[in-house]
Amino acid sequence: MKSSPLWRILAACVLLFAFGMAVYRAKTQTIAHDEALEYEWFLDGGVAHVLEYNPANHMLFTLLAKPTVWTLGVSELRLRLPSVAGALLYVLAAYLLSRRLFGGGLLFFLSVGLLCLNPQILEFMPAARGYILGLAGLVAAMYAMTRLTERGEFDPAAKEWRHGCAVASLALAVPVMATPTNAIPVVCLGMAFSIVALGGWKRLPAFRDARMQEFAKRFVAPGAAAGFCVLWPYLIQMRPGHFYAGLKTARDSMSDVFTGSFLYKWTDDVWAPSLGGVPAVPGSWQARAVNLGIYVLLPVLFWLVASGVLLARRSGKGPSASPTSAACRIFGGAAIACVLLIAGMHVLLRAHYPNARYCLFLVPLFTVGALLAGREIAARYPRRALRAIGLLITATVVADYAASIQVKEFRYNAYDAISFKLYQAIAEDAQNHGLPQVRVGGTWWYEPEINFYRRKFKNARIAEYDVVDKSYFWRSPNALEPSQYDYFVFVPASDPGLGGERVVFRDELRKLTVIAKK
Repeated sequence: MKSSPLWRILAACVLLFAFGMAVYRAKTQTIAHDEALEYEWFLDGGVAHVLEYNPANHMLFTLLAKPTVWTLGVSELRLRLPSVAGALLYVLAAYLLSRRLFGGGLLFFLSVGLLCLNPQILEFMPAARGYILGLAGLVAAMYAMTRLTERGEFDPAAKEWRHGCAVASLALAVPVMATPTNAIPVVCLGMAFSIVALGGWKRLPAFRDARMQEFAKRFVAPGAAAGFCVLWPYLIQMRPGHFYAGLKTARDSMSDVFTGSFLYKWTDDVWAPSLGGVPAVPGSWQARAVNLGIYVLLPVLFWLVASGVLLARRSGKGPSASPTSAACRIFGGAAIACVLLIAGMHVLLRAHYPNARYCLFLVPLFTVGALLAGREIAARYPRRALRAIGLLITATVVADYAASIQVKEFRYNAYDAISFKLYQAIAEDAQNHGLPQVRVGGTWWYEPEINFYRRKFKNARIAEYDVVDKSYFWRSPNALEPSQYDYFVFVPASDPGLGGERVVFRDELRKLTVIAKK
């Protein structure tokens, strides 16, 4: 595709839109459950809490967020500032990577759209979690690798190679600092790059070779050292029980991944009120679409990328033969390796399959891998019809992404859209009735959200929220009986069965009720 200023302008507009949307959502969306837990457990207290390891602690995010909330105070936007910075880095890295790989034509624009408008990526750009920070590091590493492979095989005497390897290595450390599950793409991408940069996988076992040692010194050591310096307080706390999260079957994982990207808004009745992210009704068109994605579309995507990698291997052993083919081997190979590694860990280690937000790294890897694979196929089979079909499919995916754009709430935490209204109802009722001190208890879901807003508004009138939920396994220490609370928050599963209390707040869609003593 020929370069054109029009495509560059349109791509820049996509970047500005995606980042602007992240800033807007960071400022306007109510706090989500996981975000509030991140604040309550690791940021609201002494510095030592930041260093406590828990799967909910996204380490790099909390390390960056602690000075932010300590110096600026607590609010949704201030808590999310590290993620907003990560979103900016991600969109810039996506733009630079796409420009480097695809020039300035239509394919470049489509690549930017696919990387920046994916619903899952947009979901976590503003979220006070570590996902977008990890993705920013991953895509930055991909950009650094692309620049290096354009220079041929690894040359230890070349300054560009030495410095470039260090940059790529440090960038690869960022995803693991963000969340440990990103070790999967880091290992796979690092191995794929090493194979291409050294001229073949047979070069890897040559540990005594001076060139291999220099490569390890430049590419492995900087990131490993940086990662260890940041993560060692968490590494000594990690236990096997920390890694139980995920899904038990490959079908469930593929369903979550497919619906998260391609059926973001359509897994409930399109015309009915939806909380988002709900399973498709059996027999509905959404369920049939999910089955089509699981059994046809995702396997086709996998084999498309795999075919592109095989074709790229035939073009030459070293990156000097074809820089674009080398990139296809690196990113397509890493995408395929991630899927195989996840399946292998499930079979050999009984590890759960990841849900969509634990494997967001598949989005940039398969996006770039598929585009490069399509270009490899088109170069060998130059048929206009084949090229047109590929562009049509790509444009359709971008259009589907664009149709999924929404700013009301986080899809996976849509129940939290009312968290601020819930807090306001309790705070205003207590003030209107002249209550100097009230105790609130109830369902586990809204505990961190209510406590977050108590701290944000410095409301000493409302005491710490207690979890008193018969449907939940944990109960707050020194919790009271439901009838002893001034306000009790519950859903049908946690209904205390009290009678005669005054209803303060009710949401029919979420089946949530708040009652107060008369």
